[in-house]
Amino acid sequence: MSNIFGIFQTGVSGLMVSQAGIDVTGHNIANVNTEGYSRQRVSIETEIPLLVHPGPFGRGARIAGVERTYDEVLAKNLRNSNSTLKYYESLQQSLQSVEIYFNELEAGSGLGDALKDYFNAWADLANTAPDASDEATVKRITLIEKTDTLIQKIHEGYGAIESIREQSDKNIEEYVKEINDLAENIAYLNYQIAKTEAAGDHANDLRDKRELLLNKMAELANVSTFERSDGQLSVFIGGISIVDGATANKLYSVENENNNGHYDIYWGAKLIDKPQVNVSDKITSGRLYAELKSRDDILKGYLDTLDEFAKNLILKTNQIHALGQGLERLTQITSTNYVENPSYKFSEDPGRLPFDVNKGTFRISVYNDEGLKVADYDIDIDPEEDSLNSLIQRISQADGNPNGGLIQAYLAEGNKLKIQSADGYTFSFSEDNSNILAAFGMYGYFKGTDAKTIELNDIVKNDNRFIATSKTGEPGDNSNALEIANLKYEQVFESGGARFDDFYTVFVAQIASDKRQVDVFVDAKTEAVNQLQLKLEEVKGVSLDEEFTNLIKFQKAYEANARFITTVDQMIDRLINGTGVVGR
Repeated sequence: MSNIFGIFQTGVSGLMVSQAGIDVTGHNIANVNTEGYSRQRVSIETEIPLLVHPGPFGRGARIAGVERTYDEVLAKNLRNSNSTLKYYESLQQSLQSVEIYFNELEAGSGLGDALKDYFNAWADLANTAPDASDEATVKRITLIEKTDTLIQKIHEGYGAIESIREQSDKNIEEYVKEINDLAENIAYLNYQIAKTEAAGDHANDLRDKRELLLNKMAELANVSTFERSDGQLSVFIGGISIVDGATANKLYSVENENNNGHYDIYWGAKLIDKPQVNVSDKITSGRLYAELKSRDDILKGYLDTLDEFAKNLILKTNQIHALGQGLERLTQITSTNYVENPSYKFSEDPGRLPFDVNKGTFRISVYNDEGLKVADYDIDIDPEEDSLNSLIQRISQADGNPNGGLIQAYLAEGNKLKIQSADGYTFSFSEDNSNILAAFGMYGYFKGTDAKTIELNDIVKNDNRFIATSKTGEPGDNSNALEIANLKYEQVFESGGARFDDFYTVFVAQIASDKRQVDVFVDAKTEAVNQLQLKLEEVKGVSLDEEFTNLIKFQKAYEANARFITTVDQMIDRLINGTGVVGR
C-alpha cells in the first residue's frame, strides 16, 4: 500500500492531467479558424503502479502525449482530387478568355462577318463589267477595304489566342517560383520537425504547417510524398525529387527555342543550382499542368486551325487569281515566297516552298503592245528534279532565246523568283496544274502563309487595276472574280468539315464545346473535393461544441482532484496534529 504522501502525489498527477487537458482544449478553441489546423487531443495513461502486497496500487495518471487527429489516406485523396480540380479550373479560365473574345457581342464586328463581307465583295465585283468605270473602281476599292478588314480580324483572332498563351508563360514562371518557395519552406519545416521529434515530442503544429504548404504545392502540380523514420518528408513532382529531407531542389522555367520561346520546366539539384533535366512531361496535374496543356495543346490547336484556314484561303484564292487578268497585264512580277537555297530541289528542305509543288505544267502567255497574244510557253515542273535555279533557266529558254527573248526569269533578292517580259510586251499565266505559281505567290491576291503572316499582296494593294477579275481579259469576262466568290462554298480543309462561309461558326462552336466539357469536369470535381473536405474536417476539424464539453469535463476532473488533495491534506493534518503527545 502507498504511504499517505504517495496518495497525495496521486491527486497531484490528476491535477496536472486535467490542467493539460484544459490547455490543449484551449489551444483547439484558439485555432478554430486557423487554416490547416488539425484538432489535438491529450492521450492519458495510468502511472506505473506501486507493486507492494497486496497491490499493485495505482499511482494516478500521466500525459502520454498530445496527439494530432488526422487521416493520412483521406488527406492524400483530397490533395490529389484538389490538384485535378485546380487543373480543370485553370483550363476553364483559359478557355473562358478565348470564348469571350470570339463570342461576338455585336453583329458585324467579328471575323465571321468580315469573312462574309469579303466573299460578298468578290461576288459584287463579279456582277460588274471589268473596266475602269466609276462603278467598277468603287467596287474594287470596296473589295480592298473588306479584304483589309478580314485580314485584321484574322490577325486579331490569332493575337488574342497568342496573348493568352503568353499569359500562360507568365503564369508558368510565377508557379515555378511559388513551388520553389514552398519547397524551401517545407525543407525548413522538415528540419524543425526532425529536431523536435528526436526528443520524443510530437511536432503537431509544425506538421500542420507543412501539410498546408504541401497542399498548396499540390494545387500547382502532381505531388507525391514519402515520410522518413525521423518525420521528415520527401516530396516528389512527377517522380522527381523537389524536397529531400532538409534539402530543397529547384525548378526552372527555360525558354524553348523550338517552341517559339515558350517556357519548358527544368529540374536542377540544389548543389548544382542550374537547369539539368526537362521535366515538363512529368507534370500531369495542377495549375502548372493546365498552363502547359492549354498553351501547347488546346490553344495551339486553335492557332493551328486558324493557320490552316488562312493558309487555305491564301492558297485557293491565289491559285485562281494567278491565272486571271486585271485591267492591266503584267510586265514583271516578283514572287512573295522564297526558298532557302535556290540550288536545292523543291522536294528538299532548303529548296522547299511553303505550299506543295506538283509534277505538272504551267503556261505563260505573251501579248504585244496591241494586246494580241503572240506566244504561249508551257513550262514543265518536277519537284523531284527541279530547283529554283533550273526553273529560272527553263523559263528564260522557253522561246529558244536565253539571252533576251520575249520572257526572262531572274533570281531576285531573298531567293525569290522574278519574271519579266521584253519591252513592249506583257504577259499573264494560265493552266497551272503544278501549283508552282501559288506556291511562289506569283501574282497572288494574298501574300503570307498563315494567320500570322497573311496580308494583301502589294501589287493589288498599290494598284487595284491588277485585281484579276477576268480569266481571258476579254470585255465582260468576270469569271475569275466569280470563281473566287464561289470559294465560300468549298471546304476549308482537305479532310472535309466546314466550308469557308461557315468556318467561323464551326470554329466558335468548337471552342464553346470544349469550354462546356471542362465546365462539366469542374462541377464534378468540385463536388468530389467538397465531399472529401467534409469527411476530413469530421476527422481533424475543431468542433466548438465538443471542445466546450471537454472543457467542462477537464474542469470537473480538476475540481475533483483538488477535492481529493484537500481530503488527503486533512488526513495528514489529523495524523500530525491530532495524534501522539502533541495532539492530546
